Amino acid sequence: MLNDHQRRRLTVRMGRLVEEAEPLLDLLRESPDGASQALRDELETLIRTTRAAAARLEIDLEGPSPDLSHRVRAWSAAWWTRILDCRPEHLKGLGEVDPIDADRIAPEIDEIAGHLARLQRLAGE
Repeated sequence: MLNDHQRRRLTVRMGRLVEEAEPLLDLLRESPDGASQALRDELETLIRTTRAAAARLEIDLEGPSPDLSHRVRAWSAAWWTRILDCRPEHLKGLGEVDPIDADRIAPEIDEIAGHLARLQRLAGE
């Protein structure tokens, strides 16, 4: 039997997955350049599979959403990780980064990451 924390984690993660995938699917359907049918089919399958798994696990994806502070914490944590991946040492995997560009990029990314970290902290208070 899932405890409250486990159920909440599954509810939020699976719910957000479906919530973010559905508009993406709509965009693919409306795309003038015609996204591949295989891509649309796979995204539809992902949504269907996630909804079916939630039903089998007795998780209500349409249930109440987490409090706003929790949502801000989760969002800012995810983006903190993503934005730090844009630091020059991580961009090297995409090709050599010019040292002048690296010196310009690093403080900008660090400033953005700092704001995201502060959001996480403030939302946790």
